[in-house]
Amino acid sequence: MSLSAMAGSRQKLSSVLGRAVSPWRAEGVSGRGLALGGSGGHLVRPRTGPSVVQTYSTATVSSTSPAEDHSQARPFSDIPSPPSVPFFGNLFHLWREGLLSKDKIKKNHILMFSNMFNQYGPIFRWKMLNVEMVCIKDPVAVQELFKKEGKYPARIDIKPWRRYREISGKATGVFLSDGKEWQKTRTIMARPMLRPKHVSTYVRNLDMVSSDMSERLRVLQARADGIEVPDISDELFKWALESICTILFNERMGYLQDNIPQNAQDFIQAMHTIFLTTNALLVPDADVHRFLRTKPWRQSMEAWDTVFRVGEQVMDRQLQEALEREERGEEDEDQPNFLAFISSTGRLSKDEIYSNTIELMGAAIDTTSTTLLWTLYELSRRPELQDRLHQEVTQVIGQDKVMTWDDLKDLHLLKAVIKESLRMYPVAPAISRVLQEDTVIMGYKLPAKTCVAAQVYAMGRDPHLFPDPDQFKPERWLRTGEAHDDINPYSSLPFGFGPRSCIGRRVAEVELQLFLAKMSQQFVVSQVEPEEVSSVAQPILMPETPLHLRFVDRK
Repeated sequence: MSLSAMAGSRQKLSSVLGRAVSPWRAEGVSGRGLALGGSGGHLVRPRTGPSVVQTYSTATVSSTSPAEDHSQARPFSDIPSPPSVPFFGNLFHLWREGLLSKDKIKKNHILMFSNMFNQYGPIFRWKMLNVEMVCIKDPVAVQELFKKEGKYPARIDIKPWRRYREISGKATGVFLSDGKEWQKTRTIMARPMLRPKHVSTYVRNLDMVSSDMSERLRVLQARADGIEVPDISDELFKWALESICTILFNERMGYLQDNIPQNAQDFIQAMHTIFLTTNALLVPDADVHRFLRTKPWRQSMEAWDTVFRVGEQVMDRQLQEALEREERGEEDEDQPNFLAFISSTGRLSKDEIYSNTIELMGAAIDTTSTTLLWTLYELSRRPELQDRLHQEVTQVIGQDKVMTWDDLKDLHLLKAVIKESLRMYPVAPAISRVLQEDTVIMGYKLPAKTCVAAQVYAMGRDPHLFPDPDQFKPERWLRTGEAHDDINPYSSLPFGFGPRSCIGRRVAEVELQLFLAKMSQQFVVSQVEPEEVSSVAQPILMPETPLHLRFVDRK
């Protein structure tokens, strides 16, 4: 995933969102439901009627006409807010709470926002210098926000990433583009990334990647005297990169071998650096860091150089090989090549192809792998749940069988496990939209160009929305059983919603399902030493300390 000066308020808003929103939210098209792809009918389906809306707020979105809403709504200034001082806004609040250091921000800003919801209610204003953002965690208000996002939904700008594009002359991909340009690119990329007909063709190759990863886990642990798989997070990064490259290029890249190419290791490390420096560059503003040439600025720019250098080298080789295969008549239509497909449309320049493909490569490393890491952590603490997963996978798929798209449809408990992991540990703690018109939300008037952030993490940990929110309970997502919860679909949006939802959603779901099914067939995962692990925003939600996991072979 790679992810240019924007005018007006979007440019000004970028410095504050680092406390509330992950810098990566891939774009896509909205699906019929938010249940994981390929559901066989046993997972909770989203419902949109008012009879199923759960909300505890006293000021909900009005159902009357817009004119009546505005005539009865309270002014923007009445929205609750932490103590503020002229010009600096809530910076004083951060200073008073000791949260202005880089480490404090990434560790505590999620809890800070959750605490402010407890203090001020399900909507509050947050001001930093001359920028204001409205934070919400009421599902009804979130639904209204997406209803008002317009034909070309706009999100908060990630200024350091856009500044790199301006300086280097690189094209903007689907993540950073807006308006008609964004719509054109999203339409082209949606077909191979979101349509089930196309995604189903990736299963065979991804199943082989998962099989190879299972064998690698076995070998690595044996080398470590059976104690644990060393550097499990780094191994999952390699698995994620191998998986997405298999889809993008229809070719195995060899990233699960002992000695992976140096350029692959450079790419992985560069993406880590980009994520790790983003929060720092948003405080107080990316342009300040650029002017002073701070260390985070230099590190970020060098990392982007590496990402594009490596990505373009890989794609140049792949495009040349695709051309040669086409000339020899060796293209396999049953195994579509994403890169070849978007190139064949003739609607994207070479630079745009580079940017969009690099975005997908980068996204897979830290996002899919981090979700898998959190899921393995929770499973390692619940052997009885692993036994139930093993039973389901064995019953649906059997042993030593290549999994198919149809097999995945019947793995209901496994999908519920993934949904529960995403509820507790969403990759992006929040989702932002910049209002296209004056809007009334929760009884307050919000003018056009206001940035509104739906706090996904806070909703997922809210006891009014999810009973026992700090308990890992996959059963809440199943339609049957005593533990089933009546869940409002807008209370858990790990992939976003609407036209700018995650374009890699279906692919990520399939990758996670295949890996966890394979793992459940072959291993019992456990912690080397039982421990509670906290999360930090870097800016995606990561474990604060390394995980030490052991994979015990069921055979």
